[in-house]
Amino acid sequence: DPQTTAVFLHGLQIALENGVAVVPGVIQRGIDWLSTYQRQELEKLRIGRMDPKDRPESAQWKRYADSMDALVYMILVDEKIDNKQMREYLYEDRAQLPVYALSMLGIACHKVEDIEKRDMIIRNIGQYLVTDDENQTAYLNLPNSNYWWYWYGSEYEAHAYYLKLLSITNAKGDTASRIVKYL
Repeated sequence: DPQTTAVFLHGLQIALENGVAVVPGVIQRGIDWLSTYQRQELEKLRIGRMDPKDRPESAQWKRYADSMDALVYMILVDEKIDNKQMREYLYEDRAQLPVYALSMLGIACHKVEDIEKRDMIIRNIGQYLVTDDENQTAYLNLPNSNYWWYWYGSEYEAHAYYLKLLSITNAKGDTASRIVKYL
């Protein structure tokens, strides 16, 4: 299951960053599995973008990169594995991604120093930002009516990942502190 593997692996990455001992080889096996998964999803995207009459009849395909692709991409970037084609698909399909996944993509773009894409993603997310000057807060007015029950539809997780993105790009800005106060 890609979601379970990705979330587990991300937790191990965070644990390792914080000095927790991790069984040798576990992270590498997870990275290998996610790398294979990403290659398979890239193939589905490649086929999905073909002219339908040229698409092999029995081929699996998908039209857009999705939230799972963003999560896997971010985790692999943390391990210094930057698949530029996946980054391009995610960026091209960013209008299809929820804010949670956009924030993950923005974090990954920052880490690979694709500042132009990162800044556009921040502007894209900014369209959902609502500020309340009286309370000195800010929040994202998320259009989650159709997927609030999925992992990538969580309002709090979306805010948290947006805050992570802001903390590496503009930690001292008003928006980050206002979101902290809102949360």
